[in-house]
Amino acid sequence: MIPKTKGAVLSIAFATLIVVCGGPLKISKELDLANANGKMPSMPNPKPENPVHSIVMPHDEPIFPPGPGRDEFVSACVICHSPQYITMQPRFSHATWLGEVKKMKDVYGAHISDDEVTKIAEYLFLINGESDAARPPKGGTYGE
Repeated sequence: MIPKTKGAVLSIAFATLIVVCGGPLKISKELDLANANGKMPSMPNPKPENPVHSIVMPHDEPIFPPGPGRDEFVSACVICHSPQYITMQPRFSHATWLGEVKKMKDVYGAHISDDEVTKIAEYLFLINGESDAARPPKGGTYGE
């Protein structure tokens, strides 16, 4: 680069730096000047005459109907999943629900026993199952 061009580029860069950095310094000096003159910047009143009213939004959690396996389901699944997330799942077959619950235990480390896996899958199928035709015969166990 030609020395004159280098100098011009450096001058422009330095001027830009001064302009950009000069803004906050100017504001700071104005505040110091106001404080020195005994003027305080206006502050909002901490206790307004008309306090803001609060609005309480409804807490709309799904209600899980009673049924066998509900207690195991609520105590084990809602720890990690929101109730809305659980209820927005599609209607699965019993085999799919059993596979999902097994995955939660075996892959993701859910703290549930083999017996609880079966009960939870039964409950999920009861409240969100595909059809009764897809349900396995009673007496099926987790380890099959």
